[in-house]
This record gives sequence, C-alpha cells and structure tokens, in this order.
Amino acid sequence: MVSRAERCGLVLDDDETGPAPAALMGLNMLVETRSGHNYTYGEYRRWLTEAGFTGVTVVPLDAAGANAALVARRTG
Repeated sequence: MVSRAERCGLVLDDDETGPAPAALMGLNMLVETRSGHNYTYGEYRRWLTEAGFTGVTVVPLDAAGANAALVARRTG
C-alpha cells in the first residue's frame, strides 16, 4: 500500500523571513488566532519524515494563496 501526502499553501523559508506573502500570512495568523503560526519547509519535512513519509518534494507555485506544494509518499 502506498500513501501520499500533499500540502499546498504559503510556506515560509527555513529562516522564516520570506517569501513576503508567506511572512504576511504568518503575521495575519498571529493577529487572528491565539497561537497562529505559518510553518517552514523544514518543519513540514520533519513532520512528514517522523510520520514515515519519504521523498519529500517541494513544487514551487505562483498562485494566489500558495507558493508551494509539498508532496511525500509512504509505503507499508
């Protein structure tokens, strides 16, 4: 059995300084929610790896509300 995980959205660079739309979304999350936070590529990679996924790939996007898609797979 093969499982696939996909996540599209505004993802922060690992240094949390950009890209600008993702950083602004992080600021919005802080204003609008109790513990709002926008996550980095590294955080998503770590979570997927810890959950047994491999081959984490980042697909850059140029879309409203999304700068990347993260795709990973798990067998077993």
